[in-house]
Amino acid sequence: MTMRAILFPTDFSEIASNAFLYALNIAKSIDAKIYVLYTYLEPVLSATHAGQPELIGEVYQTIELNQFEIYKKKTQALRDIAQEHNLSDVELVFLFEEGPVAAVVKKITDREKIHLVVMGTHGESGFLSKVIGTNTVNVIRSIQNPVLAVPPHAKYQGIKRAVFTTLFRDKDKSALKEMLLMANAVGAKISCLHILKNEKVADVLLQTENWRHEFPNEQIEYVLLEEVESIENTITTYLLENNVDILAVVKRNRNFFDRMFSNSVSNNLAFHSKVPILVFHEEK
Repeated sequence: MTMRAILFPTDFSEIASNAFLYALNIAKSIDAKIYVLYTYLEPVLSATHAGQPELIGEVYQTIELNQFEIYKKKTQALRDIAQEHNLSDVELVFLFEEGPVAAVVKKITDREKIHLVVMGTHGESGFLSKVIGTNTVNVIRSIQNPVLAVPPHAKYQGIKRAVFTTLFRDKDKSALKEMLLMANAVGAKISCLHILKNEKVADVLLQTENWRHEFPNEQIEYVLLEEVESIENTITTYLLENNVDILAVVKRNRNFFDRMFSNSVSNNLAFHSKVPILVFHEEK
């Protein structure tokens, strides 16, 4: 079996370095190597001076060289983080690529058979935008791989509790299977969380029974909650009251997903800043 691979796009901000700890620990648990990706964009220079076309080439080279110097210094900092946490045995492969983040990530996930992308959301250096990471959202939209979005105040203390939000649809099962593989590797307990909306509880209980039969050897807890104010609010409250380490969602429609990531909901901020979200894509 080929070794598993995690892709970690970074802008070397503190927020990204914080997410790096998640990447390292998960890599160690599932025996994966990490591709550390730094992307940069070349500025657009116009060649109006007909007499000096070669100058533009030099300017580009200088920009690339400067970016590369920054990159070399910063990669050492990541090796230091790994060493400091006794994780220096995790294999790191450093990539330096030109282009927009989402496009480069898509190219590499295909090329290197990536299993999981881990990103810090909302970096300070403008690489991940000031809102809750437009880059993260763009990456999630452009690839089919699971993406773990790690917010600024999430502190890695092991992954003991994972919550998987589900509508108990058949399409959610493949994501749950992937989630179970990871949870079992890191030693986490999984709760399947369903928010009741005008359904008969008996019907939902029947669905949970079906899932129990489908996953007979897994210790899955099934949690059904009445909706309070909104689905996002109900989930947020549950996460904060139960010390959840990771929230897994299946990206089935843009609206739910965009709402989970919008910072207009004030109490979502507390949760966004603490609980990493693992986004799976719905099976086609």
